[in-house]
Amino acid sequence: MTVPDSSPATRPHPRVSVVTNTYNHEHYIAQAVESALMQKAQFDYEILIGEDCSSDSTRKIVCEYAARNPSRIRLLLHPSNVGGPASFKQLLAESRGEFVSILEGDDYWTCPDKLQKQVSFLDQHPECALCFHNALRIYEDGSRVPVVYTGAGQTRISALEDLWQHNFIATCTAMFRKDVLGDFPEWYYDLPLGDWALWILCAQYGKIGYIDEILGVHRIHSRGLWSGLDSIQKLEGLIAFYETMNANLDFRFNDIVEHWVSARRKQLAGECALVEAAQRTLPPASVVIVMSRAYDDPPPLKGHQVRAFPDPLGKQTQRHFASGSVGSAEAPWIGADATYDFRLFGGVARDKLLASVTVRQNATPLCSPVSDKEPRKSGAFIEASPNPVPPGTKYGKTTINWSTGDGSPGIIYVALEDQRVHYPANSSEAIEQLETLRAKGGEFLLVPRKLFSWLEEYVGLKEHLDGHYRLAQDDETCLIYDLREMPSGGRLGMAAR
Repeated sequence: MTVPDSSPATRPHPRVSVVTNTYNHEHYIAQAVESALMQKAQFDYEILIGEDCSSDSTRKIVCEYAARNPSRIRLLLHPSNVGGPASFKQLLAESRGEFVSILEGDDYWTCPDKLQKQVSFLDQHPECALCFHNALRIYEDGSRVPVVYTGAGQTRISALEDLWQHNFIATCTAMFRKDVLGDFPEWYYDLPLGDWALWILCAQYGKIGYIDEILGVHRIHSRGLWSGLDSIQKLEGLIAFYETMNANLDFRFNDIVEHWVSARRKQLAGECALVEAAQRTLPPASVVIVMSRAYDDPPPLKGHQVRAFPDPLGKQTQRHFASGSVGSAEAPWIGADATYDFRLFGGVARDKLLASVTVRQNATPLCSPVSDKEPRKSGAFIEASPNPVPPGTKYGKTTINWSTGDGSPGIIYVALEDQRVHYPANSSEAIEQLETLRAKGGEFLLVPRKLFSWLEEYVGLKEHLDGHYRLAQDDETCLIYDLREMPSGGRLGMAAR
């Protein structure tokens, strides 16, 4: 482990320690470090980087940054690869700040006031042990446009009971009070899902605060350990996580943990039964279309190609709205049951979030819209007028005004915070999407039990399937339709197999 001689270790303790774990991040680490260095705060902060003996040029890059910024950056250079948990343990031990903010080497922040906003929040909310903000989730393979990490329903203050259900905090968004933890328990460093465990440990000692602003970017790529698991592996991992945390916390939260363990075991049993039935029915090397909800993990059907229906890439929750360095455009389709996030991006790759605005429709006609703000004279901005939008007969209308601030090209995406946008609008659209997937090589349609209700909702789709395709599997786990051949007659049921 190396700490440069010019490190700021002799200065008074900073208010914030930014801790960055990095390994083989040569394509990302510079952006991460730059986003930490750009912070404008009314207090001192330090940046600690744990470089875990990368096989690429990551170490060279962080050493260059430390040499140029000796009063801000301290390095922990591991002589051999120790792994993420051990590296984080050393980073935390070396940190001297009142607050700790985590920034993984492949993530980055987009707002120069991020640290200031979170410190101010924690100063104003002494009841909170940690706070977090929203972030963009960017898919490195380009399969999807950026989407928000935290949904519109997130409350400003939440508690440990909320956190046990699922991890709603992106790592790059969290800041916690270092003194609430004391010495980290040794068992923590052997856990999977370490970030979730960290938030749970913090939330034992206070509330969880939320800042409803997008201040960072979380990257999703194939090298992520969790993102590479299938649905069964993830459920098994979740159950193991719950049980390990429950035991290590002396079963103090046993009731709520057992509730979620029971729910996950039920999910796991259903998923295993589904896979067993499918493997028993499908011929080898089949192309299987699996009916799934938005962003469900596909079942692990070994030896088969699996495609989702509806196609998650075919109908994005976020779409292009407008382009240009400055402009104005109407959005006449603001519905009453959804939230719309308009986001202005700039930069060379159009992936730098410059500004954003959230638009909703008024719940009642009696509410007065928020008064319109004067456009800013300089700097990037995006605004909606009016906002909230007065309700119309079905849809309300607003006008989006924006500027990148410096005349550079910009692009605006609008994200609909409503998973229903993923699903077909009606049976005709569902049939069209299914037949498109069939034309691209789909041979079987698998309908899991949990989605039998869809066939009741899309009655026309059910009639289309029953009238054109053979039902190869029909039991309590799933339905499987054979799409390889369209019979000229009526419905072919199980007896015709």
